[in-house]
Amino acid sequence: MVVVKNERLDPRRLRNFCVEVVPDELELLNKVIDIVIDVDPDIVVGWEVQTASWGYVNSRGRHYGFEIGELIARAPSRNNTGGNDQWGLRTSSTFQVIGRHVFNVWRIMQVEQNLGIYTFENVAFHILKRRIPRYSFSTLTEWYKSSDPVHTSRLLRHLSERTSTVLDILDEAETVTKNAEFARVFGVDFFSVISRGSQFKVESFMFRIAKPESFVLLSPSKEDVGKQNAAECMPLIMEPLSAFYNGPLVVLDFQSLYPSIMIAYNYCYSTCLGRVGEFQGQNKFGVTELHHPAGLLQKLQDHITVAPNGIMYVKSDVRKGLLGRMLTELLETRVMVKQAMKSARGNKALGRILDARQLSLKYIANVTYGYTSATYSGRMPAVEIADSIVQSGRETLEKAVRIINATKKWGGKVVYGDTDSLFIYLPGKTKEQAFRIGQDMADTITAMNPAPVKLKFEKVYLPCVLMAKKRYVGFKYENPDDSVPVFDAKGIETVRRDGVAAQQKMTETCLKILFRTQNLSEVKDYCTRSWLKILRNKVSIQDFVFAKEVKLGTYSDKVPPPPGATVAARRIMQDENDEPQYGERVPYVIVKGEPQSRLVDRAVSPEECLRNRRLSLDGAYYISRVLIPPLERIFNLVGADVRAWYDEMPKTMKVDQVDPLSLSPRKNKGNTTNKFKIDEHFQSSQCLHCGALAQEGICDACRRDPQTVIPALLGRIYKAESRMLNTQQICVSCTASAAAEPIRCENYDCPWFFERTKAVSKSEFLEGLWGLMDDIEFSQEYSYERTDDLL
Repeated sequence: MVVVKNERLDPRRLRNFCVEVVPDELELLNKVIDIVIDVDPDIVVGWEVQTASWGYVNSRGRHYGFEIGELIARAPSRNNTGGNDQWGLRTSSTFQVIGRHVFNVWRIMQVEQNLGIYTFENVAFHILKRRIPRYSFSTLTEWYKSSDPVHTSRLLRHLSERTSTVLDILDEAETVTKNAEFARVFGVDFFSVISRGSQFKVESFMFRIAKPESFVLLSPSKEDVGKQNAAECMPLIMEPLSAFYNGPLVVLDFQSLYPSIMIAYNYCYSTCLGRVGEFQGQNKFGVTELHHPAGLLQKLQDHITVAPNGIMYVKSDVRKGLLGRMLTELLETRVMVKQAMKSARGNKALGRILDARQLSLKYIANVTYGYTSATYSGRMPAVEIADSIVQSGRETLEKAVRIINATKKWGGKVVYGDTDSLFIYLPGKTKEQAFRIGQDMADTITAMNPAPVKLKFEKVYLPCVLMAKKRYVGFKYENPDDSVPVFDAKGIETVRRDGVAAQQKMTETCLKILFRTQNLSEVKDYCTRSWLKILRNKVSIQDFVFAKEVKLGTYSDKVPPPPGATVAARRIMQDENDEPQYGERVPYVIVKGEPQSRLVDRAVSPEECLRNRRLSLDGAYYISRVLIPPLERIFNLVGADVRAWYDEMPKTMKVDQVDPLSLSPRKNKGNTTNKFKIDEHFQSSQCLHCGALAQEGICDACRRDPQTVIPALLGRIYKAESRMLNTQQICVSCTASAAAEPIRCENYDCPWFFERTKAVSKSEFLEGLWGLMDDIEFSQEYSYERTDDLL
């Protein structure tokens, strides 16, 4: 650890760290350069290396007239690529070091992890399963400038912990291990695994097989790619019979359908003979034309396979296609690697390497079809081959559908099909019968197709809801002995990331109630209870936070920007260095506003909503626009009108009670400001005990019954203070804060932060009850001490 000389720095408090002190910032930068050169790392990492981490260090170097990236490079740079690198700005970073890989870790996590928001603290929690405190820049600056050495030491420990956590994230996510194994399998350099697309990797793999066979790969121009024929064939995606199925629904899936078809029918660049008949006087093949020697087709007429789209291919006994050979080796090797993984269960390091290898093999097999069908930016596209694969897969699926529907002994009906999978409804059958029938279907269809095309039994849904294409949900059973089902959803709000947590939780809970009880009354009761909590503001703000990608600079001036962009713009106005990166998810909530106000005007950051007591969630918006629509799409299938449930329920709105502090003679005497005068004018006149009409916080009836009111108010205070102390103790143990210090953590991804903030706010609100109780006249025998004495 290198720090600038500071009289407040106490090395004795940093015994676990190697601290080196330098006189000024320039020496600090020079020391960082020396350390990098001495250690000579292959990879330079940072959580966000564009404007923070190495990017910030580089900007400070520019202040002194030099580029950090050039001085720590392994070779001299010919030009400065960091100036207008739009690709790096949007996908990686513009900070580059010649001879070293630069890892922008949050960008890597954005690709590898499926999360709602990619803050450092949220990624650390989901990958490492531990909470990391978050402190604002103002808090860190305050600690740095503090005269207390404890604060300076705490600042350095916090920064050191964040740095080590970045390395822990990379290690736990196996980023380096996986990329290294991917690079070995693909035959590409290390960073190309991250930066390059699938075509580059397929081509690298295919070239190693083509070269020994004396094949040369084409390199067409963009104009050539644009002039090839348009694609004609589409995969089979059936329109589902949308309904709620209370009987078993069997799901069958063709294992690696497109690779299997390419192997089974020998579809390849090297085996294609073109169309059976010329199209518009041409025998076009991809970006080129085929010209056969005279008599070739007559000689091969008994060794030709005609694809469903009218393209001819020679059979494997004449020539085995390169794509088929490559895919066969990939799939067979993957089987061997997975078998080796089973025998290496005790060796964690070897298991990681083998798992990375089988994933890389699976990746190449799955994207090989895409290489042939890349009609826009393809490196060597052949739309004829792509159409042959797609149409063969479609016919394979259609044949399976006909057989299943026609076989009476199974008693099944195909209700949905998607590219390589089939959903078969078995009315009146039990779960055990569904497993037996499903396996029989899979074996029968597999036997009717050429090897290695295989229909695999995948799972049974019981019950299930089919909503639309690629949108379904149900209780999943994968084995006949499974007694506890797994909630499995595809494409609906429970797994989507463009909504809020409350939407996911409520939709999932409603579906589970429906699946378990099939009682709409219970679903309705749960919905109305949840909606009342929202309207009364008895919910956590965390469950109502949107987090959508923001791409500043791409929005039109003719229409209002999305709410996330508006919140980001406000952040930039407060701090120009707080600009979100391209594609970063910006959190915001929707609060109540003026009637007819725009949505973008009511979008605020969660921290602003917490700081400003005048802001509250727009419960009506969240219910009618966020929560009800997904429930409507589901429960309309069973004849329930969810919106009518909301329209008919009594909508008890939460009315903010008068602030006891404003009425307390103990707290408010001589401290009446304009703010409190305005507040008092608009506050409600509810009694703080019974809710009846009251002019001064406590109604006359309650004032005449102090024996009941005083214990009740004391109980509220005690409960609020106990809750506040409990939440503070949890946060103190997590942040290692001193007991007497205020808790400065602002981790908006932690539920305890919201619980603590809510508890503190409620405790402060009830603090004024002490003065009101003093103001109530009661007999001398009722003397009550402070809550501190009661604890």
